[in-house]
Amino acid sequence: MKKSPYFDRTMADVYNRVAAPLQFAAPAKDLVEILQLRIGDRALDVGTGTGAAAVAAATALESAGCLVGVDASIEMLRFAQSSAGNLVAVAEVPELPFPDSTFDVVMASFVITHFPDYARGLTELIRVCRLGGRVGITAWGSLPNPAAQLWSDIASQFVPRKRLDDAFRAHIPWDTWFAQPINIRKALETARLHAVNVQTRQYQVTMSLTDFLMAREASVQGIVLRQELDDNSWYEFRERVENAFGGRFCETVEYQRDVHFGIGLRTV
Repeated sequence: MKKSPYFDRTMADVYNRVAAPLQFAAPAKDLVEILQLRIGDRALDVGTGTGAAAVAAATALESAGCLVGVDASIEMLRFAQSSAGNLVAVAEVPELPFPDSTFDVVMASFVITHFPDYARGLTELIRVCRLGGRVGITAWGSLPNPAAQLWSDIASQFVPRKRLDDAFRAHIPWDTWFAQPINIRKALETARLHAVNVQTRQYQVTMSLTDFLMAREASVQGIVLRQELDDNSWYEFRERVENAFGGRFCETVEYQRDVHFGIGLRTV
């Protein structure tokens, strides 16, 4: 893959308009609720993306605390800065530009699976959290997604599935591992967080067929696919997808997603 899709301006725009409000906003709000953000807290949102979790955190803090969002992609941060009004900075784990024990709350919404070394990444999140502070992460579960599966099945007719899977794992290497809640508990406890709380919630995702297909094209696999295909093959792929989805889903795509939440306290 030529570059990370998260640095792609088109991908960031689609993520902001479609994925963030329809897939990420509800779990982000619940993460803030479970972390029990309080007015006046100093909070850090690692991998803030376009700001889904930061928007929820800003509401909880009521402008009385300090909220910072960091992300490696400046294209994502353009949206985060305008949507939440919080401070943003280009930064990434494992080298966050903050002194030890800076924040009361550190959250990483759907980010832990992206870390090349998740254990080192967790250590960095804990480092910038004060003693007695809370660290919270989320990860997608393993419920089947028929719509995504159908799209991938058609894509694999144009580009070998292994190529698409390898591209996905190159950017999200721990997706399958953290899809199991027992591994979230294991990771947090191994990182020496205490009073670890792991829970799972389910969400109904509903979006128009147009939005779903747009989001898939802006995904890691979608960008890889577009890079691999010439214009004629890309047109044929899109036509085949539209026909398959039109016959199965009509105008609306609906599916369930499960999300695992892991929260722990820093005591050492």
